[in-house]
Amino acid sequence: MSSFLERTLSSYQRNEVITPFIEEALVKADWPDEYPVKVYNKERKFDGYFHPSSDPTAGELALYYKFHPDWRPLLQEERPTPTLEMTFQIGSAFHAIGESMMIHLGFTTREETEFPFRNEERMISGTTDIRTLTIPTGRKFIVDLKTCNQLPKEVSESYAIQLMIYQDNVPGAPDEMAIIFFEKAYPHKIRDFVVKKDEVALQRVYDKFSKVRVAIGKSDTSELRTCCNGPGTNEYLRCPARNFCERWAK
Repeated sequence: MSSFLERTLSSYQRNEVITPFIEEALVKADWPDEYPVKVYNKERKFDGYFHPSSDPTAGELALYYKFHPDWRPLLQEERPTPTLEMTFQIGSAFHAIGESMMIHLGFTTREETEFPFRNEERMISGTTDIRTLTIPTGRKFIVDLKTCNQLPKEVSESYAIQLMIYQDNVPGAPDEMAIIFFEKAYPHKIRDFVVKKDEVALQRVYDKFSKVRVAIGKSDTSELRTCCNGPGTNEYLRCPARNFCERWAK
């Protein structure tokens, strides 16, 4: 079992900014007999907008078929399974517990959580987990919460760009950004990573979205890059457009 001191020292040694305050607040909190936990199943329904959680790392051609009104009805999405649905629901529940704790511990408010946004010019929409989280030093962060079976050693590129898009498009978002991981398995460790803005990476994603929109308007894929190496590859087998993609269909 990790002691409070061991956990605190570990977070400081990793130069974490938020975790030490969360863990101190956890042990000092006056926990009520009950408090509400609201579970959200967000961003799982198609709304015609690019989403920071899924689309920045998708291939150009895949996005074309996903958003083109003529091709989208033909996509063969992954078939739901009990395991997949339980994974979604348990992840959402742990996520909701993390948000509710941040509210109860005074780091944010209900109004600042699950904050929706929509940028019509860029055709991007989504819901950020915590628009503003404030630590006792006064620093403010826009925060994305993640649950995991084991704490990561670094932030993936997809998670980082997701948060950067939130920060760049959510009205009133602080300049500083952080991702907080909650470990689902015992001993339920916490780890935060501060994310630095990368203007070049952001513009690359925006340019890709714009390129796809132009291609859809023309119904012309000739300028779009191929997403995979074709039949036999994992990328191809997972692609919802594999049965009619013009690069591979015969």
